[in-house]
Amino acid sequence: MNALLLSLVLHAASLKPDAPPVAEQGQSWSLLSGRTVGDGRGAIEAVAGWPAVSVGYLRGVAPQFDVGVRAGFVYGREGLLSAVLPGLKVQGLLKLRLMSAGALSVAATFEPGPFFNIEYGQAVWGFSLPLGLRVGVAASSALTLALSFDVPLWVQFGPTGGLAVPFLPGVGVEYFVKSDLLIFARGRIGPTLRQNRLAELALDLSIGLGWRM
Repeated sequence: MNALLLSLVLHAASLKPDAPPVAEQGQSWSLLSGRTVGDGRGAIEAVAGWPAVSVGYLRGVAPQFDVGVRAGFVYGREGLLSAVLPGLKVQGLLKLRLMSAGALSVAATFEPGPFFNIEYGQAVWGFSLPLGLRVGVAASSALTLALSFDVPLWVQFGPTGGLAVPFLPGVGVEYFVKSDLLIFARGRIGPTLRQNRLAELALDLSIGLGWRM
C-alpha cells in the first residue's frame, strides 16, 4: 500500500501544470477576422463596392457570439459579373468565434436572407444561405489581416431560377484608426456553379468602416 501511495505521489509530482492561456494580441474585436464585437457591445458597419452598398448592425450577445442584420442596395446579382441588375437585399448576421489566442482568431458565419432584382422590368426573387469561415491574424495593434472562405448558396425562384453554389476564397485587411473605429478593404472571387448552366465568375470587392459603440 505504501509503495502504491509513493508511486501515485511521484506520478503527480511529475505532471506539468496546465499552461496559462495565450493572451490575445491586437484589438479585441473585428468585422473581418474571427473576433467578435464583445458581450453587450454593438457595432455598425457601412460598406460600398461591388456588388452592393449596405449598412449593418452587429450585437454581441455572448463573448463568442454576435447576431445582427444588414440591408443594402445591390446592382449585381450575388456578385455575378454577368448579371448587372438593380435590387435590394436583407440578411441576418450570425458569427460564432471558434478560437482566439495570441494573434490568431477563427470564426464561422451564417448570413441568410432574401433578395430581389429587377430583370427585364420584372422583379426576380431569391434567398441566400451563405456559410463562411473567417481566419484573422493581428499583425500589430492597428492592423489585422484576414482570410476567408465562403460558400454563399442561393436560390432564385421562378421558371428561370434554380440553385447556385459559389466558392469564394478571399482576403481582407482592417486598420484601426482608434480602438473602436476601423476601416477595411476586402475581396473575394471564385466560380458559381448554377443549375442547368455553365459556371460563372462571381466577384466581391468592397471598402468600409466599422464603429463599435
